[in-house]
Amino acid sequence: MDLNDLKIDPEFEEKIPPLTEDEFSLLEQNIIADGEVLDSLIVWNNTILDGHNRYWILKKHPEIPFKTYPKDFLDKYEAIAWICNNQLGRRNLTPEQRRYLIGKRYEAEKASHGGHYTERDAETGQFTVSLSGEDLRLPERTSEKIAAETNTSRSFVENAERFAKGVDAAEAAVPGIRTEILSGSLKAKRDVVAAIARAAPEDRVELAKQLRLPRAKPEKTEEPEEIDDEDFEEQESEVDDTPVRIPKKSEILALAESMNHSEGQAIGTVEDMIYEMNSAMQDMIFRWNFCKEAYAGPVRSRDGKRQIKDLATEGIEYLKEIRKGKLWKGDTDENK
Repeated sequence: MDLNDLKIDPEFEEKIPPLTEDEFSLLEQNIIADGEVLDSLIVWNNTILDGHNRYWILKKHPEIPFKTYPKDFLDKYEAIAWICNNQLGRRNLTPEQRRYLIGKRYEAEKASHGGHYTERDAETGQFTVSLSGEDLRLPERTSEKIAAETNTSRSFVENAERFAKGVDAAEAAVPGIRTEILSGSLKAKRDVVAAIARAAPEDRVELAKQLRLPRAKPEKTEEPEEIDDEDFEEQESEVDDTPVRIPKKSEILALAESMNHSEGQAIGTVEDMIYEMNSAMQDMIFRWNFCKEAYAGPVRSRDGKRQIKDLATEGIEYLKEIRKGKLWKGDTDENK
């Protein structure tokens, strides 16, 4: 294959942890000394999947011979998943790079034609989708599979995807910051990074820039006002004791219907439901953790503490209703 026939896809290349200047220079010296590129460039439809650094060296030294090894994928998402998994085999990854690659692999596998195909007819090229209980199209199955292969957990994989999306959102807002985050030179809390993807687009530049600011230690003012148990008991008596409103069944069904992809389609399985609920819970946890970091002053103020406890009380009361079985026990007329 001619060097000019090869293509670079920025979306593929950005998944490859970059070499340092010294590492790139050493690779170039070794290739020149060998008189050829010993490792094949792995390609899909002439687009490089592995070997981007070797490609750029070849552009400087086009006389050096090289080989390519083609791969076959259904779509670019399957190719991205392969790239991420291949890079995870490197020994010199930072924890941030590893987390990012796991997150991008999970994101890609979910996007690739539903995540899992099992058979391809050699003559027609048609794929048969698995409909068995092991169908990896479900996000739960995909995250569990990746967790097993990367020796992590399902929650790690799902949180890694949130982190990866936050890194990409930060990069789009402030070009160059992804390398700083993934190299570990910029120390940023993962929850704070993940929250950038969920922020309004107009706020992302400022949030990304804040990652570069040194973490300010809480100022030692006089004595921070603490709320003791007696204060909280008094406060609880002032909290609105209006019963937590459980959405009406008709409202819930209307929302579920709006989520269907087509009229008459089943709402989903138990696994689908638990995935949605777990995702919502994890979102709440990391958003509260984000606020703890982003609003370090207000969160420690007396008024801030009181209002946080108000919100916590409201959430706890709702969850108590859930534990009592409000989601599945007989509804009152009011909730029908």
